This record gives sequence, structure tokens and C-alpha cells, in this order.
Amino acid sequence: MPGRGGFDVIEQVGAAKMPITVFVTAHNHYAVQAFEVQALDYLTKPVEAERLRATLARVKERFASQRALLTQEQLKSVLATLETGQARREEYPMRLLVPNGAKDSFINVDDIDWIEAADYYSCLHVGSKSLMLRETLKQLTVTLDPEKFQRIHRSVIVNVARVSEIFREARGEGAVVLTNGKRLRMSRIGWLSLLKTSRRQTTAG
Repeated sequence: MPGRGGFDVIEQVGAAKMPITVFVTAHNHYAVQAFEVQALDYLTKPVEAERLRATLARVKERFASQRALLTQEQLKSVLATLETGQARREEYPMRLLVPNGAKDSFINVDDIDWIEAADYYSCLHVGSKSLMLRETLKQLTVTLDPEKFQRIHRSVIVNVARVSEIFREARGEGAVVLTNGKRLRMSRIGWLSLLKTSRRQTTAG
């Protein structure tokens, strides 16, 4: 190594960042220093074939151990992501508080058939009832579980479980028909979002 030695390289890179390192040298008095910087092995010249094979076997074992550790860390990361996703899903409300004259009513989100934009309000269609909530459709898109509610048009959010039929029409636009027979307009983006959610639910089921 013209101009610098192995220890100079390790000092520049940092022992903690070095790859698996084996010293091969004609000098045996650096062995202790080599192991202090976490070298895997220290070979002195001339290197015997059997000694070299044993060192290479140790290098392969160390590589295998590092790959196994990396796989374990990746698995932990995936599990943590899944747990985080589950926690987020649990944050979606199961009920909404809706002002109704002189009283406030709790509405189970699963009972909502569809939601219609009404300026700064949203109209919740729950069976035969229509209730006004002072939240925009954009706010409700974030508030409600996207696995249950999809915005299929700029003015419509639909309960996916209430959709019985999907119709595609010209230029990618279309409509959905709910289980109660209500027909609602659907944009192309809305159709793609609804289809993706429906496929995930079918696969999960």
C-alpha cells in the first residue's frame, strides 16, 4: 500500500465503518493492534494454503451472520410499519357527533350510506335521514377510514360497503348504485380509487 499503511486507512475510515478486514503482512508484531481495530484475522507471510482456507471460511461465516442480522432488522422494520399502520387505522372514528337542532346526535360511521358536499358543510345520508355536519368533504376524506369510505367524485364520498354496482361510461366517468338503489356520479379518479379499495377488501376476505 504505497504511501500509507493499513492502520492509516482504518483511522481515516473509522474502525466502526470498516468492512470485514483481514491483515496479511510479513510483520507479526502488529497482531495485537490489528485485533484492537476489530480485524477478523491476521495472517503472516508466507501464508499457508490451509491457514488461508480457514480464514476465508471465517469471512464467509461473518458475511452470513451480517446478512442474517440485516434480514432480522428488515423484518423488524416491516413489523413496526405494519403495527404503525394498524395503530393509524384504529385512530379513525367509529362515530361522528352531528348537531341536530337543540341536541347533538352520535352517528355510527358504518351507518352512513354516502356523503354529499354542501359548501362548507357535508350532508350525511343515513338511511332515510339527511344530517348536516359542519365539515367539508376534504376534511372528511382525511377523517374517515379510506378502507371504508372513498371519494368517488368532487362532491361525493361513498361507503364502500353500500356499493352494489359500478358503471363505467364515456371518457372514464361513470356511476355507482348503492344497495338502497341510489345512483351517484363517479369520476375516473374516483373509479380507480374505489376499484383499488374493493380489490384490497376482496383479497383480504
